Amino acid sequence: MFGYNVKEDFNAIGDGNTDDTTALQNALNAANEDGGGTVYLPVGTYLITTSLTVYSNTTLQGASQNATIIVQNGLSAHVASKDANYISINDITFKGPGMDASWGGGIIFDRENNGNTEGINFKNVTLSGIVGNALTINCPITSSFTNVKAVGVVGDGFSFISSGTSVVMNSCYAITCTQSGYNLSQLNYSTLNGCAVEVCGIGFNLSNNCNNVSLISCGAEDEVYRNADYPGIDYKLVGGVGNSLVSCYSRNNVDNGSGILLNGGNPTIIGYRQIGNCAHSIAGDSNTHIALISPSLGSALNLQPGTVGQSGSSASRPTNNLYVGFQYYDTDLKKTIWYDGTNWTDNAGNIVS
Repeated sequence: MFGYNVKEDFNAIGDGNTDDTTALQNALNAANEDGGGTVYLPVGTYLITTSLTVYSNTTLQGASQNATIIVQNGLSAHVASKDANYISINDITFKGPGMDASWGGGIIFDRENNGNTEGINFKNVTLSGIVGNALTINCPITSSFTNVKAVGVVGDGFSFISSGTSVVMNSCYAITCTQSGYNLSQLNYSTLNGCAVEVCGIGFNLSNNCNNVSLISCGAEDEVYRNADYPGIDYKLVGGVGNSLVSCYSRNNVDNGSGILLNGGNPTIIGYRQIGNCAHSIAGDSNTHIALISPSLGSALNLQPGTVGQSGSSASRPTNNLYVGFQYYDTDLKKTIWYDGTNWTDNAGNIVS
C-alpha cells in the first residue's frame, strides 16, 4: 500500500527503546533517491537520536495520530529540513522530553536558497512536550494544517516567519505555550478556521504587519502572564491592513491583560465575544483604525480616537453601545467626530453640537 515501510523494508523496531534513527532516515533517503514517495510508519513508538531530514515530494504517514509516535530526548528538532517543498505529514505524534527539559525541539522547515517553503501539509499531527517552537516554517506558501496540536511547549506552538501566503489552518489547537500559541509574522492572505488556543502568553499573535489574514470562529481561553513580552493577551495584531476577526471568542481574567490588543493597522472585528475580568476587552493605540461590529464585551474598552464606527446625519448619531474612541462620520458636518465618554468631539478635541 505504501512505498517505504520502515518496519518491513528498513528493520525499524518501534518499541520506544531501540534507536530507530537509521531505519527512518534510510527510508526517507530511499524515497528521495526515487524522486519522492510515501514513508509509512506502522503502529509503534520510534526513538530517534538525531534529527530527521525530510526531503521534497515526501509524505511521512503514520497509522493513527496517537498510535504512531516519534520520540526524542534532547535534540534541536525531530525534523529539520531546509529548502524542501511539497511535504506532507499525517497521523503522527511527535513527542519531546517535556517542558522541564533543557532542549528538545519540534519540526523546522527552514530555507536558504529558496524564495519560500511551498506545499507543506499536515493532518492529524500532535507535537507535545517540546522545548523550542513546536512547528517553525520559514515563509510558508500554499500550505494547509488540519487537526494539528501543539501541547506543552517552551516557545511558540505554531511559528510562521518571514512572510508567506495562502496558508489555511483548520481546527488546530495550541495549549500551554510559554510564548505565542500562533505566531504569524508578515503572513498574507491566509485563514484560520475554528482554531483554538489556551494557557499561552499570547494566543493569536499577528505580528510585523500581516495583511488580509482572517480568523474565523477561533477561540482563545485562559491566557496567562508569562513575562512582559507575553503578558496574557488573547489576540494581538501589530500593524497590517485588511485583517479580520469574525465570530471569535475570548475568555481572559489576566489583571493587566487584554482580549484584543491592537498596535496600529485597520482590522475589522465582527461579532467578537469577550468574557472574563481582564483589564480591557479591546485596547488600541492612536494609530489603530478598526471597524467594530456587534461586539459582546465583558470588560472595558480602551480605544483611542480613530476607531471606525458609523456614518450618518447629526440627528442620527448613535446613543447606545458607545465607548470612548467611537468614531462617527457626520454627513451634515462633513467630518469625522469621536465620542470621548460624554461628548462628541472633533479631531482637535473641541466639542461639537
